[in-house]
Amino acid sequence: MLVTSIPELLIQILEHLSLRDLISASHVCLQWRALVLQIDSPTRLRLLRLAFNAIDSDPYPISLNRRVSYVNEVETKFGVIIPDPYRTILTEWPASQPPPGMHWPHSVRFHASGFCFCPRHVLEDPDVCQCADRGPLANVELTMPKETFRLVMEDPPAPVGSSHSYELFDTRVRLYTDEQNAQTLHFIRMHPADEFAWNHNKSWASFQYRVLRLSRYHFHTRNPWGTSDGCFVMMLEGPTRGEIHGWSSSGDSWYDGFEAESFWDWNYSEWNRDAVDDESGSEPQDSYPDGESVSN
Repeated sequence: MLVTSIPELLIQILEHLSLRDLISASHVCLQWRALVLQIDSPTRLRLLRLAFNAIDSDPYPISLNRRVSYVNEVETKFGVIIPDPYRTILTEWPASQPPPGMHWPHSVRFHASGFCFCPRHVLEDPDVCQCADRGPLANVELTMPKETFRLVMEDPPAPVGSSHSYELFDTRVRLYTDEQNAQTLHFIRMHPADEFAWNHNKSWASFQYRVLRLSRYHFHTRNPWGTSDGCFVMMLEGPTRGEIHGWSSSGDSWYDGFEAESFWDWNYSEWNRDAVDDESGSEPQDSYPDGESVSN
């Protein structure tokens, strides 16, 4: 009787519930499940539908408490708010296994278990984990010569083939396709030209971004230009907030391309540590059982 007489009131109450409570409410009866599906919370509704699907086994489960601890540490220490839907997924998904089709990023795994994902092969001491020193946040830059800046801001097509533009528009493995070049142009043009900074002789333009580290990546093909190594990051500010992009491990000023509009769209393939060790000539890190390690 209550459900049929005041459904609007119940919907308002349901909209304030966490995902775990919404799952419980959905099991009360068919009428309650129908009301839950009417709440104005697209992120929770999508997670609710995923919760009723089969959850794949993930080798790196992380408890809800550890994920909430990670979010609290990042937001309290650095004064930022993690963008949704990523924040809601971390703080409300009840299972230790990630939602179907997703993974728990390496930065969260480091917080939970000491998993090392820093670019040891380019650091001064490859035997020491520097994830703690590097921290969960970073300030990264996108840089380009003034000739590239002028072409990007003034001319519609991507300056592919130009000798001063290859680093952004003709670099394997991630920056050379027509689709990726269009994404790079769009990303740069999201910011007005007068917001870019210049070096002392105005030969290089740059834009700085505050980002949240997510997961390491490494792509390799059998040709001289076939290696791309870096970290996927989430933009924390501006018109691209919540998007996921790549930055090369060669330095925090080398942009490595658009990856996803949001955490929903991120189709991540697990980083192969052995491939990096083989290419760098270092010994395989056999001290990381099951992919996890305790940072030094």
